[in-house]
Amino acid sequence: MIELQNQYCISVYNLTKDYGKNVYAIDDISFNVRYGKVFGFLGPNGAGKTTTLKILTTLLNPSSGSIRIFGKDIAENQSEIKRRIGVVSQNPSFEANLTVERALDLYGMLWRLRDRKTRKEKVNEILITFDLESIRNVKNDELSIGQRRRVQLAREFIHDMDLLFLDEPTVGLDPSARRLLLDYIKVHVKSGLTVFFTTHIMEEAEYLCDEIAIIDKGKIIAFDTPTGLKQKYGRGSKTIELTFKDILDKPFIDLLTTTISKKYNGDDSNSNWYIDVSGTHKVTIKVNNAEEIISETLQLVYKNGLQIESIAINPPSLEEVFLSIVNDGSR
Repeated sequence: MIELQNQYCISVYNLTKDYGKNVYAIDDISFNVRYGKVFGFLGPNGAGKTTTLKILTTLLNPSSGSIRIFGKDIAENQSEIKRRIGVVSQNPSFEANLTVERALDLYGMLWRLRDRKTRKEKVNEILITFDLESIRNVKNDELSIGQRRRVQLAREFIHDMDLLFLDEPTVGLDPSARRLLLDYIKVHVKSGLTVFFTTHIMEEAEYLCDEIAIIDKGKIIAFDTPTGLKQKYGRGSKTIELTFKDILDKPFIDLLTTTISKKYNGDDSNSNWYIDVSGTHKVTIKVNNAEEIISETLQLVYKNGLQIESIAINPPSLEEVFLSIVNDGSR
């Protein structure tokens, strides 16, 4: 149930985790997570993501700062908060000697689904949703890594929760299983679930997250929506994709490269431009002023008697923006 009197599901203020000798896993971070949203918490390895998640899920005590979940102080209301959250960690976790169905049933009992009929219906729903029906009678220790991961994810949805923490939840899953999980989360978010989500896969973050915080070396260095991050940190760079009807020869590619190179000669603001030729008919160009380069390119195409089949101008990907933010922050 959403606490209407509180604007945020999670509120973190000046959170610090100090391991002594000026070694900070988390260095004075603050952020808010709105109800019914997916909050992405991204960063390179060792940035502080997992430490933050462990503190938010009461597995680790902070050195300083305050945390409120559901409007309640986490230090004073741990038991109540734990009953209303779900956690899927990076580390594998499974009941080795139990079948998939029995393990899910046991998990339902632990979450106080006492009515056997209700519990069975819930288990069947989860088995179908996570494509586990064919292995329902297989013991967990006989499953593949990907299958175990699906079971680990599935069992968390046995109980009703208001907040779900997902720490790299799709590790070991194939693309189909990943999309199935993300879509399942989206459905629950529409019903009011709030999700705190960490991942190294930027496509997942862009597909799922409403807001994203990027942490590096214990500090939050960027915060916005996926679109906002791309607009703010994409630096105007865009990718032009040109598909030609003609087979491209080396003289034309050299001419195009020289033309763009002269355009940016001495301009450090676009020192990362590049041209990539894929096969014999496609050229990809990454530049800041895409519209101007398109005009220059079309003139060259016309002069050389070539024909273009298609043109696409794409904004920077979230992965490109993430790398730009992190690399700038490390300087």
